[in-house]
Amino acid sequence: MLTTENRLQERLAKHTGTTSLHWSKHNAANFQFPPLTEENIGDLTFGSYQIRMAKSDIIEHIRQSQTNEEEMEFIVELCNEHDDLVRARFQSRHSNNKNHIATVQFDHHKQQPIDAWYCTCSTDAREVDICSHITALLWHLGVNTAVIATDNHPLFASRLIRAIDDSTHFSENDSSLDDLS
Repeated sequence: MLTTENRLQERLAKHTGTTSLHWSKHNAANFQFPPLTEENIGDLTFGSYQIRMAKSDIIEHIRQSQTNEEEMEFIVELCNEHDDLVRARFQSRHSNNKNHIATVQFDHHKQQPIDAWYCTCSTDAREVDICSHITALLWHLGVNTAVIATDNHPLFASRLIRAIDDSTHFSENDSSLDDLS
């Protein structure tokens, strides 16, 4: 199995050049993805390292919504030509100028809905196990069902407002101490 070509990589390569695929961006919360369990992901990763790394990839990928500042969103790209493909772009841990595109092929009608995966990172043209970027995409869409625990995210608007309020109160207390001197 280690020598087999990645089927999804081959499928995507057929569409480079003049017949390229078109992708549209969507909030993952508005996308129906087959439900997965932690065990499903564990079977694909062959260990916990990718799962640990995936959790930080998910947090890094979450952004404040452009339409509602009180909401956070996880942006995925859906293929306009094929409804069985979803992808996400993850920032490289090693280079600010580089993104890795994690793409998953799935089938809602199968008990094991993940058909294939491919990531542009250096570790994932393989079919045996998955990189942390694919793990992050599967975990967020399948296990988390695209739900974002906004109260825990450092960019959540109410947390930022509380931090600003706390700093202004601290600043006011600091200036009142100056008056006592």
